[in-house]
Amino acid sequence: MAQADGDTLRITGEDGAVLASHALKVVRATSRLGSMRRRLDLPDGASFDTEDNDAVDALQSRSGILHRLERSWRTVLASVVIAASAIAAFAVYGVPATAGWLARHTPPSIAAYTTRQTLNTLDRVALKSSKIAPNLRQHYLSLFAAVAARSPRGTNGYHLLFRDAPAIGPNAFALPDGTVILTDQMIPLVKRDEEIEGVFAHELSHVDHAHGLQRIYQASLVPAAIAFITGDATQLDHFAAILPGILLQSAYSRAFEQQADDDAARLLRRMGKNPAPLADLLERMEKKMCGRSGGCGPNWLGSHPATDLRAERLRHF
Repeated sequence: MAQADGDTLRITGEDGAVLASHALKVVRATSRLGSMRRRLDLPDGASFDTEDNDAVDALQSRSGILHRLERSWRTVLASVVIAASAIAAFAVYGVPATAGWLARHTPPSIAAYTTRQTLNTLDRVALKSSKIAPNLRQHYLSLFAAVAARSPRGTNGYHLLFRDAPAIGPNAFALPDGTVILTDQMIPLVKRDEEIEGVFAHELSHVDHAHGLQRIYQASLVPAAIAFITGDATQLDHFAAILPGILLQSAYSRAFEQQADDDAARLLRRMGKNPAPLADLLERMEKKMCGRSGGCGPNWLGSHPATDLRAERLRHF
């Protein structure tokens, strides 16, 4: 028999002899689950089993939280709602915030490794050697260098590569280490140097804000975080495989695209140029690639925000 004497638990035999005596604060009772037997674990390693759940609750000066939950559907429902709300809040706010922090603190070695793996994948499945004439290539490299010189990393912090992409079409995209890919199919749509300079400025903004890495972390937060902390190459391979699809689908968020557009407009202004030609290129691409039906596959237009809104914002920047 177990009974409390002040702050002390005494366990006695049938003859009244005291078998054990311990302070209540050091006695641990198993949780109350229905009518299951309870066990009192004593500090000396011994235990005492009983079916008298109410007596155990009284001894421990608590009412049995799990038992209350079993009997209260309102409490269970409230717990489910709270848990679901916490998960939703983390998905909406926590994941982007965590991904942003990880992207900003990703070591250059991981960014370089991810770029190499991504470019290898793209060259294997979607890209071919560029067919751009050498003189035109050199002209675009000069324009790119002028834009890079006004960007945070400077001229040596970025470099431009050309690729033929008949299956993709007009496109430009940035890789985490500062590499920018320009497809041959984009060039015929460009009518003025200011247009392609705007494209370059836009892509360099994606590099500067680590938007590609943020999208990787958001899409695969757990393995990406492991890679960030440990540098484990198997984890790097896992999330490096995600980036090609993000790039080819122009899967940046509305906020990322607007930030890159705004940065491009500011940079063009610093160069003494007008962002309006970039807006002209956006509208020309939409007309060429999407047609009147509005059916537009993945390309540099992206999916968010709408082209007309982007163009209007650039013209009034």
